[in-house]
Amino acid sequence: MSLSPLSAFLRLSTVRQTLWLLGVFCCISVVAWGGTYLLIQREMLRTVDARLEQRMAASIAAVRNAQPLPTPLVGETAEWFTERRPDGFYSRDVENRGGEFRFLVRTTEQGRIRLGENTERQEELRDMLAGGMQWSLAATLVITCLVGVWMARRGQARLNTINTGLSAVAAGQLETRIALDGQDDLSLLADRINATTARLDTAMSQMRVQSSNIAHDLRTPLARLRAHLEQSLLSATETAQPVSPEVLGAALEQIDRITGTFDALLRLARIESGAGRDAFAPLSLGALAEQVAEVFGPVVEDAGQVLVLDVTAPASVPADRDLLVQLCANLIQNALRYGAEGQTITLRVHGPRLSISDEGPGIPFAERENVLQPLYQGSSTRQNEGFGLGLSLVRAIADLHGAGFTLSDGPNGRGLRVSLQFANLTEL
Repeated sequence: MSLSPLSAFLRLSTVRQTLWLLGVFCCISVVAWGGTYLLIQREMLRTVDARLEQRMAASIAAVRNAQPLPTPLVGETAEWFTERRPDGFYSRDVENRGGEFRFLVRTTEQGRIRLGENTERQEELRDMLAGGMQWSLAATLVITCLVGVWMARRGQARLNTINTGLSAVAAGQLETRIALDGQDDLSLLADRINATTARLDTAMSQMRVQSSNIAHDLRTPLARLRAHLEQSLLSATETAQPVSPEVLGAALEQIDRITGTFDALLRLARIESGAGRDAFAPLSLGALAEQVAEVFGPVVEDAGQVLVLDVTAPASVPADRDLLVQLCANLIQNALRYGAEGQTITLRVHGPRLSISDEGPGIPFAERENVLQPLYQGSSTRQNEGFGLGLSLVRAIADLHGAGFTLSDGPNGRGLRVSLQFANLTEL
């Protein structure tokens, strides 16, 4: 259903709110100005009545002393009154005396006295006041209406900017940012939308990178698997030779590699979703380090390397033991895979800080953020058999535990040190 421009304009929330506020303002203004006018009119009458009361008191005193009524001034009257009207104040328009008069009638023993005062000037002042109030009220309402419409249009324009930006984001243009001036709630809303869009853009970029890395990493094992299967098929069909166990074993090895990649991705997704936080329990980092050294020490020795354990004032932290064991295993495995021959791998615990360092080639500073992305491998390590998920899992486990995670140079500027700063139970 199409709407006319006026109907579409009136359906805008800012316009409707402005109209409501203008209506309320008009009602309040009319009541305030009307009340002010009535108060001024009543005060003017009260002043005239007070003067008449004073004159009446003087007149009654003069009559009681057998004196004539006091001589009235200009615009005043003083006379004996014979009309049948009750005592008190009343107003009347007396044309032959110059307009509106205010009278006071009192009955005395000598007769009825009526005193009057010309209130034409007061009437003129009231008319001027009423006219000024009307013009002032009209001008105020017009100016307020114009300002209200301007504010409504400005607010609606800001809302339209936000709506346009959200429409662009919904259409897939995640690089869109909403630019609003000012420091009001709409600007804060736009900033939050921009921050959310930036995070979504980063997540989508990471997803594209990860998809590319998955395709790149799976291409080789799939090609090898296809080659082994083709070789087996040719042996079985063309040469009538049985399939050798070596070919089947190599095919199964490639399948295991593909399965391992997806298993690692699933583990990473489960950890990043926060699963496992319910299993947290107080854990001594010293006991954890000793367990890891006991399990992996022989493995490191078999590789011709040395695992050194350094524990000082170990802290107790809320953690999942199995996940932290997996974290240490990934770091030791990376050190064995990429480290130098005969190197020393150091597992150190100082208070709530856990670190593992090696003496390998390390990671260039410019690459340290990239290697934390799933399935990312540097050009020097792309040909290794790893999945490129080790450090991604380590950071995901650190984030799950609320631990600070840093990559730095190893001892003497050689190798790589991975450090985690946990929250001590005594600090919680």
